[in-house]
Amino acid sequence: MNIREVNIIERPLSKEEISKMVDHISDLVNEGFYNSIHVAIIMNSLEHLTKMVKEKIQSDVLNELYKYPKNKAEIHGATVSLMDSVKYDYSNLPGWSELEEQIIALRLQQKEIEDVEKKYHRGDLPIKSSTSTFKIHLSKI
Repeated sequence: MNIREVNIIERPLSKEEISKMVDHISDLVNEGFYNSIHVAIIMNSLEHLTKMVKEKIQSDVLNELYKYPKNKAEIHGATVSLMDSVKYDYSNLPGWSELEEQIIALRLQQKEIEDVEKKYHRGDLPIKSSTSTFKIHLSKI
């Protein structure tokens, strides 16, 4: 696949333009021009496409952002800025690991109850770490 085979929007859409496009697509579905399930499937695939492309280009975006003052770029009415998220690991603190083991044992008991009742499901606590990513703010027009 070469670049000429991939049709992407030439410029970012504003929130207003996106809203108009959403209304238009919704109207076409409501008027029977498109099958709602078909459109939902297409939109879902676009969500996956968007997520995967962002993941693939994340390091490139971050590297580019470091070239801008305050790691913030304003391009085509959109602002892209560096965003740090901080997570904590308390496992080195006295007593914390022992309490965590008790919590795990209790959660296992809780899960057994949940499996029987088929009503609730909780996952384990996340491991905390530090990562960097970016955020995008679209213009309203």
